[in-house]
Amino acid sequence: MKSIKVVLFLLGLALLVINLSGLFKSMRNPEIYSERRTGRLNDITIKLEDAKKEIVREADESDKIFALRINDVVSKSMSHYWKQEASKRYNMRVPVWENYLLFCINSFRNDSRYEFVNYKKGLERGVGLCSSHSIVVKGILVDNDIEAQLWDIAGHVVVRAKVSENEWYILDPDYGLVVPHDIPEIEANPEIVRPAYAALASLYKPEYDDPYTTDHVVEIYGKEGNHIYTYDPTFEVLSYLAIWLIPVLLMLPIGLSFRKRKI
Repeated sequence: MKSIKVVLFLLGLALLVINLSGLFKSMRNPEIYSERRTGRLNDITIKLEDAKKEIVREADESDKIFALRINDVVSKSMSHYWKQEASKRYNMRVPVWENYLLFCINSFRNDSRYEFVNYKKGLERGVGLCSSHSIVVKGILVDNDIEAQLWDIAGHVVVRAKVSENEWYILDPDYGLVVPHDIPEIEANPEIVRPAYAALASLYKPEYDDPYTTDHVVEIYGKEGNHIYTYDPTFEVLSYLAIWLIPVLLMLPIGLSFRKRKI
C-alpha cells in the first residue's frame, strides 16, 4: 500500500513539475515570422508581446473604432497556417507542458491538431485558419462588452459584431477585411461584399495555387449554407482546472499518511 502511495506521489509531482514548466513557456514559435510555406503575403507582422499591448482598449475608443482596430491587429498578429507537417513545430498539437490532458486526448485522434476556444491561447500560439482568427477577435470584443458572434459563411468563419447601437459589421480577421453590412443585408444581396474583397488576390503569393477569389467569396456570402458558428468551451475550461487538481489528488494520500504519523 505504501509503495502505491509513493508511486502516486511521484506521478503527481511529475505532473506538477510539467505544469510549472509550462508557466514559463510560450506556444508561439518565433519561426512563424519567417515561415515561407504560408500562402499569404505579409502574413504576420505583429509580434505577440506587441499584440497584447494593442488589444487593450483605449479610454476614448468607441465600439466601432475598437472593433475595427482589433480586427486589424489580430489579422497581423496571427498566421493563416495549419499544415499537419508543422503541427509539432508550431504547437498545433497542444504540448504536454501546456495541458497534458489535451495532449493525451489529441494523441489518439487521426488529426492531433487542436483549435483553442480560449482566445488568449489562440492568440499566444499565433497560427490557425479563419475560425482561429475569428475566435480571438470575438473573445476580445466580448471581454470589452461588445456583442459579437461567429458566423460560418459556407465554410469560412467570420465575426458578426455590433459596432454601434443599431449597426452590425462583418469582421474578417483572416484577411483583415471589414464588410460594413449585416448578415440579412448581405444574404439579400451578396454583391455588397464585393468592394471589401475586391483586392483579395493581392493578399496571396503569386505562386499560391488555391486562393479564395473575390467572385468565390461573393458567392458563398449568399443564403445557402450560412449559419452561426458555435463551440462548447466546457471541456477545455475544465481541463485547465483538472491539470492542477489531478496532481494534488495524486499526492494527497502520502501527505495524509505523514499527517497521521505526526498525530
